[in-house]
Amino acid sequence: MVEPVSRVRGFVDVAVSAVAGAALWASFPELSWWWASIPALAVFFSRVDTASAPRALVNAGAFGAAFWLPLISWAPLATGGGWLPWAALAGSQIVFLLGWALVARLVRVWRWTRGPVGQALVYAVTWTGVEELRSSTPWTGFPWGSVALPQVDSPLGHVAPYGGHVGVAMMTVAIAVLVRRAFSLSRFQDVVRWWGRPLLLAGAVVLFVAPAALVLPNGQEAGALRVGVVQGDVPLPGPAAFAREGEVASLNAAMTDEIARAGEGVDLVIWGETGADRDPRESALVEGIVSVSADRVGAPMLIGFANERGAQRWNWLGVWYPGSGLDESSLYAKQRPVPFGEFIPFRSVVSALATEAAQVGMDMAAGSAPGYMEARVSGSRTVPMAVGICFESAYADLIAEGVRLGGQVIVTPSNNYHFRRSSESAQQGQLLRMRAMEYSRSAIQASTTGRSYVIRPDGSVQAVTEAQAADALVATVPLRTSVTWAAVLDPWPSRVVVWATGVFVLMSAGAGLALRRGGDSDRDSTGYTGE
Repeated sequence: MVEPVSRVRGFVDVAVSAVAGAALWASFPELSWWWASIPALAVFFSRVDTASAPRALVNAGAFGAAFWLPLISWAPLATGGGWLPWAALAGSQIVFLLGWALVARLVRVWRWTRGPVGQALVYAVTWTGVEELRSSTPWTGFPWGSVALPQVDSPLGHVAPYGGHVGVAMMTVAIAVLVRRAFSLSRFQDVVRWWGRPLLLAGAVVLFVAPAALVLPNGQEAGALRVGVVQGDVPLPGPAAFAREGEVASLNAAMTDEIARAGEGVDLVIWGETGADRDPRESALVEGIVSVSADRVGAPMLIGFANERGAQRWNWLGVWYPGSGLDESSLYAKQRPVPFGEFIPFRSVVSALATEAAQVGMDMAAGSAPGYMEARVSGSRTVPMAVGICFESAYADLIAEGVRLGGQVIVTPSNNYHFRRSSESAQQGQLLRMRAMEYSRSAIQASTTGRSYVIRPDGSVQAVTEAQAADALVATVPLRTSVTWAAVLDPWPSRVVVWATGVFVLMSAGAGLALRRGGDSDRDSTGYTGE
């Protein structure tokens, strides 16, 4: 009788874990049900923290698949409909989640980690440590899907200027643990009195609500910048449009002309990544399009373009000034090319996984200059900018460096034609909202298509375009000079949680071996005394 009951319970645990994973996915765009994230984690933790190692792995796999597969369901759009890269990318992230499940099992060897406070602490550190590890490795990592991101719409987002996304993620996980323990059906050894569970729930509520008292500044500290954000749109199929010299540049120029005709006086116009579809220093056609457009709008333009040098391709940002052209003394080259999208690791082995962007057969080189640029605008002002290109908005350390160097606004031109009307560009906008909150800076995402955003320093959306549409936004954003604790400390919080996770693993493994050698291998370490 025991075996059938155990099997039924196993199937139920897998199903519950999958529902929890789907609920966590729903907390991200497009649904953006941010309030679902903490209950989703609490339910998942309940399927892991008292399970055997094999069951914990199965449950974690079900949770991970139900979360990651729909979250990055846009991946096939960038691979010509291929499912293999989608499965491989999701699978690589699920592997990290399986690793965390083993860590959660391993650290139970310590009695203090079985109490609600100890469990909340160790889960907060190790979960965030694993998130930060997968965000930086292999290659440039995949900093997507952090549990901190849905909190841009919750009180926990107010922690961002002080603890960064790492602090937000840790608080999210800790609260989820307290909720899990408050509603547990098991009788944990450390919560035996009648008031224990209500106290844990009250503590979770306080931790969740209290950050709302932290002020997210929005005011000007160095004046304001009036920007024109241009989304020219890219006809599909995108590669064909980019293959026709000047077509994408003309579309962006047309929307820039709309700003000029409307009499919208602007300080700076921002085009999307590779919005000038050729290097204007090498294409007379594109040079003429950009030059005429800048003269008509009467303002400098931040443009993106790519070029080839030898056996490598470079992705650049530069400022084009009316009358004088491109300022070659201040260019920025993308630092973090996307694996399998802009460069192919082990190309001879895995080139079949390449996206359309990589099918050109040439790897994108990584720039070495920090994400910082300056633009001379009206009134003889120079505006310092923290910059990144497209997915670089996901790398907090890159944007933080630009802010520390003096960037008063964050600008991340993007090119999302691969992803059409999918949730990818909205997820990227959510990432940029977190950067704005972390560093108390206005943030601007100008996309050739997809969605373009103007975001206030408190992370709220000031203006946004529709996906896959030609449009232009004109907005006045505050410039800020004060540097948040998140910018000062970055990247150390990330490194500390990764190192701390490693220390927990090594010490717990050592303690577990010591117990086995001492003859305690059969000792119950699950942390509960029965159902």
